[in-house]
Amino acid sequence: MSTPNEQPGPEQSGSQPFPPGYGSTPTPPPPGYEVPPGYQAPPSYQAPPSYQQPGAQQPPAAGNFKFELPQDMPTSLNDVMPAGGFSGMFKVNGLPQMIKVSYILWLVTAGLGILFGVLAFFSNLLLLGTRFGSVKGLVATLISLALMVAVALCAMKLKEGLQWARLALTASVVISFILLFLGGGGVGLLGVVAAVFMWLPESTAWLNSRSRSPGY
Repeated sequence: MSTPNEQPGPEQSGSQPFPPGYGSTPTPPPPGYEVPPGYQAPPSYQAPPSYQQPGAQQPPAAGNFKFELPQDMPTSLNDVMPAGGFSGMFKVNGLPQMIKVSYILWLVTAGLGILFGVLAFFSNLLLLGTRFGSVKGLVATLISLALMVAVALCAMKLKEGLQWARLALTASVVISFILLFLGGGGVGLLGVVAAVFMWLPESTAWLNSRSRSPGY
């Protein structure tokens, strides 16, 4: 005698056929149902390996950092010269505070470097035939003078919001350390401080906004 909750097994005469549509999920049939001959349950769906849910972002792989040159690199001599000429050298209206401080420090650095570079050049020239002068020191002084002129030009392009100018000014700091071993001058401590100011987040945000603006 069977209880009301007892269901007939597959071998019993009261077994029921496999319900239509059953098998959409990989679960075994309930007791009392038999699978029709040749029936195969559809495989469960699996997302392909390359599938990515909308909105999900994959973190960048470690070690994939790639240095890229700024997109606004100069292509001619006109791109290096100040857009408004040297008449606007001392105009700092509209600049963010960090860029303004960096620009002023670069101008002071370039001015002092040119002044002392000219004095050092004539001193080395007069003492070239003595033990106090040398050709190496004279060449290093000329390189220092050229560097200071380049710093002044790049500082004015930095004020215009060009990324390549910041990169060139940073390179001038590295070159200055090399010139110290050759007897020449460089950007000194003021240049190092100016370089720090132009890499602060406020300066970087301003330069990025200028590079994304139309016409830059």
